[in-house]
Amino acid sequence: MGSVLASLFSKKPACDIIVDIENAKPSPREEKTYNEVKVVLDNNETIMKLIVEYKGCKELCRQAMKEQNEDAEREAFEGLLRTIESIQAIHHHSENITVAGKLLLQSLGKEDTKQTLEDQQALVKQLGDLLVFTIDFDQKRLMCAQLSNDFAFYRRLLPKFPRHPDVKVKAEEASSMALFTALNFPMIKALVSAAEDTMRTNDKILPMIGTMANACLNMLAKKNFEKKDTNLFLAKAMTGAIVLYDHCAEMGVFNRGSHVQIKDAIKLLKKDFPDHPYLLNAIRYFTKHFRDDCPTSISALFD
Repeated sequence: MGSVLASLFSKKPACDIIVDIENAKPSPREEKTYNEVKVVLDNNETIMKLIVEYKGCKELCRQAMKEQNEDAEREAFEGLLRTIESIQAIHHHSENITVAGKLLLQSLGKEDTKQTLEDQQALVKQLGDLLVFTIDFDQKRLMCAQLSNDFAFYRRLLPKFPRHPDVKVKAEEASSMALFTALNFPMIKALVSAAEDTMRTNDKILPMIGTMANACLNMLAKKNFEKKDTNLFLAKAMTGAIVLYDHCAEMGVFNRGSHVQIKDAIKLLKKDFPDHPYLLNAIRYFTKHFRDDCPTSISALFD
């Protein structure tokens, strides 16, 4: 009983939770949500490939702007049509990430957070999959500035070729996608939207996200798993949970009242994952409060 109360009411939730990351299978209770979320997760690899292999149309766009004639603009537009299909697929996937995130958070955000995470380990693993994907994808998105430029130029040329037979993203949809293409970390934003929406009616969501981060930290610190891939998965999931928590908590993750053991998490990433500096960079640059609200005692850990 004491450990349950500690999990519910302490600032840093009790996290002596071991999730069988390598073998978790859905129970009958989890099956419906698990299967719905799996449809989204199964597309992660395809969407990741789109951002990793994104080539863009920089040269065609540059030539069209230089020459400013219909032939050059048409050539650029037809080149952009191929890239726009990729951007559209990425945008649709981000919307599905929000839906999947809501399903998982609603299932895991219960009164007894610790017990819920222990009892629904397949869903915890799926939440980890979402967190890992957001960190990995948005890291690649940061290195793909051409995507935003391509989409902006596509919108500029679309009114000149509205009846082109290969146009699949028309003006109305392009307008709705404009904000998305301007985001530096669109998948994190999609998951934040899911969390903020569920938090309006469930005050257990934020502590659960904190518990998720701390549980990953605990499993890494205690070296519960031997495989490097499993430990890297936990490190990414922990990082994603930290970033998500910071965006959803009014005072952020670096505040003393945060549920997350943030100092220990930073120290562990620095010590055990020196070959993956982007994890610390994600905490530093993907979070909302690091720049203005991070205490010196924490920011100094990044040096």
